[in-house]
Amino acid sequence: MKTISYAIVGTGYFGAELGRIMAQKEGARIAAVYDPENGAAVAEELGCENESGLESICARPDVDAVIVATPNYLHKEPVLEAARNKKAVFCEKPIALSYADCDAMVSECRKNGVVFMAGHVMNFFHGVRLAKKMIREGRIGRVLYAHSARNGWEEPQPSVSWKKIRAKSGGHLYHHIHELDCIQFIMGPAVRVTMTGGNVAHSGPALAMRTICCF
Repeated sequence: MKTISYAIVGTGYFGAELGRIMAQKEGARIAAVYDPENGAAVAEELGCENESGLESICARPDVDAVIVATPNYLHKEPVLEAARNKKAVFCEKPIALSYADCDAMVSECRKNGVVFMAGHVMNFFHGVRLAKKMIREGRIGRVLYAHSARNGWEEPQPSVSWKKIRAKSGGHLYHHIHELDCIQFIMGPAVRVTMTGGNVAHSGPALAMRTICCF
C-alpha cells in the first residue's frame, strides 16, 4: 500500500484531531503542520515538522495532500496555494463564505488537476448511506418529509469563539452545513428553501433556527 503524506494547515481542535486520526491510519503519515498559534505543540505531539509559512508547507516535495482546517473565513488562500503546488486538498466545511470564493477555489483545483474534497463527512456514515439506498430502492415508499436536528448545548466560554462571529464563521447556517448536506445527499437537491430563525430564551448567544427544504 502506498503511503500518502499529508500536511495540515490549521491545528486548532479539528486540525489537531484530524492529525491524530490520520497518524493512526495505515498508508498515511503527517509530514508537517502549519499554525502560527499552536503548530509547534501539535507538531511535537504528532512527531512531524512545524512549518513557518503557508507557501513553504504547500511547496514541500514530500507532501501529497493538504488538509485545510483553519477557521471558515481563512480557507481560501490555503486551498489556492495547495492547488498551485499540485497537492490534493481536503478542506473543512464550509469551504468558503461566499460563492465567489468557492468558485475560485474549485476553479484553481480544476485548473491544476487536483482532487478537492469538502469535509462533508456525514455522507460516509453507514446509517446515512443505508437510508439513501433504501429510498432509492423504494423500500419505504415515497418519502414526503425528512427532518434533521442538532441537539446539544454549549457551556459558557471564557471568550467569544470565532464560530459565534458571523463574519468569520458565516453563521450557524454555514457552520452547521452538515444537516443540509446530509439531507440533500439522501433526498437530492432542494428545489425550494424556506428558513426562519430565532432565539430560545437563555443567557447565551442566538443559536436556534429552522430551515425547510422542499425536494
